[in-house]
Amino acid sequence: MRKVNETLHARVDALMDGAEKRLTFERYQGSAAEWQRELRAALVELLAVGYEGAPAPVEVINSRDMGNYTRYYIRMTTPDGVIVPAYKLVPNELRAPAKAILCLHGHGAGKVIPAGFECDVLGREVQIAGERDYAVQAARNGYIAISPDMRGFGELMLQDDMNADRGSSCQQLSQRLLMIGRTVLGMRVHDSMYWYDYLAGLEEVDPAHIYVTGQSGGGTGTLSTAACDPRFSKAAPSCYFCTFRDSILAMSHCTCNYAPGLLSLCEMYDIAGLIAPRPMLVIAGKEDMIFPIDGVRRAFEKTQAVYAALGAEENLELYVGDEGHRYYAARVWDFLEEKG
Repeated sequence: MRKVNETLHARVDALMDGAEKRLTFERYQGSAAEWQRELRAALVELLAVGYEGAPAPVEVINSRDMGNYTRYYIRMTTPDGVIVPAYKLVPNELRAPAKAILCLHGHGAGKVIPAGFECDVLGREVQIAGERDYAVQAARNGYIAISPDMRGFGELMLQDDMNADRGSSCQQLSQRLLMIGRTVLGMRVHDSMYWYDYLAGLEEVDPAHIYVTGQSGGGTGTLSTAACDPRFSKAAPSCYFCTFRDSILAMSHCTCNYAPGLLSLCEMYDIAGLIAPRPMLVIAGKEDMIFPIDGVRRAFEKTQAVYAALGAEENLELYVGDEGHRYYAARVWDFLEEKG
């Protein structure tokens, strides 16, 4: 006898499969550039990014010499009144004008992971595996790196979640923001855009060479940030890029991955297409069970079509690591140097 819940599964699957994706590139009738303008505007509105371009002051709280780079603890006060903490890593032998990179963490302890820190905000020891200390890697490769807490993590967790040792405030923030037509992802993109402003305002930084990278939830932030803000000239998302249908809609994922009506607007490969013709290195894990490699390859082919339409096929690359859900640095720094 057929289980009753199978009918619900079938109904939800049918709704997802029948989603309109009204601005998907493969059905768009205009030029690639026109499509990008229309989809970017719609995506920024759907995510409720709310970036206004007003200056966001940043103060330096303290610093520590780490040998070949100096790590600064800084705080940015965004125009909506939120204090966003970050670590800024600066090579001690910096060559100006320098390149800079925004390093977005995944789910876990927050900014301390990319920055290679010894403990989290509650003083607990941090174990860094899978090459996730990519802000440290950046500094050692001559970049100025910013590793901020994204909203809902680290120092930006809600106090109740900190007290309960929940690891993040993604669920509570997502639920509350959805009730008022906002999204956690939009807030995170908002902050990333202000971090671009900060980096571009540093006299030692070349504004034409500000990049973004991140793993897992940081890959979500990387893809969405570079799609919404063309000022980031290169992007390297790790272990996130896939199709929505094969990843966050195929299994349980964190609530912060979802936004109302997003699949009715487009698929993930369309969001990635907004980065074209800028260089993008898509990083995936062959054994990543939550962003399956078959879905990654299907999505990559779709994004390739956008790059081809803009004559920039050589600016899009897929690197597949042999393991699972982690950061793969093997190709990152060479790719960023080679592409422009």
